[in-house]
Amino acid sequence: MTIDNCSACKAALSGLASDKKQAERVEQLFPGCACEKYSVGAGSPGPVVDEEIIYRMVISPGDIDDEGNLLMEALKDVKLDGLSVFRESATDEDIVALVTDRLTRRASHEPRVVQALIMVKTGSVRELSKQDHGRLFCVYDETVPRKNPTDTPVATHVTILQRLQKEGTANRRGLIKAGQKALYDEIHHQRVAIATFRDGLIEALNERSLAGDFVLQEIEAA
Repeated sequence: MTIDNCSACKAALSGLASDKKQAERVEQLFPGCACEKYSVGAGSPGPVVDEEIIYRMVISPGDIDDEGNLLMEALKDVKLDGLSVFRESATDEDIVALVTDRLTRRASHEPRVVQALIMVKTGSVRELSKQDHGRLFCVYDETVPRKNPTDTPVATHVTILQRLQKEGTANRRGLIKAGQKALYDEIHHQRVAIATFRDGLIEALNERSLAGDFVLQEIEAA
């Protein structure tokens, strides 16, 4: 039974979801964060424990307003296919891979940079709850495909998924929004300066992005 559940969780959290319904689907199949007890990621060091620190990249443009404040909209993926974060145990190579993928863009788009990191303890995310619904978010050691699908997934990638209320629940949309606001209030002020993180590792990648690196090669028409 446990083996079957583990396999089913791995299948549901394979990192391949792209229909923006992952949070909905996982809550229907495995309600109440049931898959958190299993390791689901390729090469993952194991399930994410409450004491672990996880980091969310704040990307500009898109995640912040003109005053440099994190936008609520930057967290919307938590109700869709999941909010990507990484573990404190990530190696420098892991971080370079994840940042490079996030900064990769089309030539017609303006360069991106990682404006900041949001740092939060996993247990703090898991403790967010609502009466009559229970926990609001689940944290899984899910790995995802790289921008280049032939590259190995980053083993220390983590996904946060919102537990969505069932269809037909009164004021469902408002309840989902309130859940995201609770997450925003918990994490938005816990920013880490890029310059002080890993001896400027991400700052150097930002400089490369601004210099024109990380541009997708356009496929020439035959």
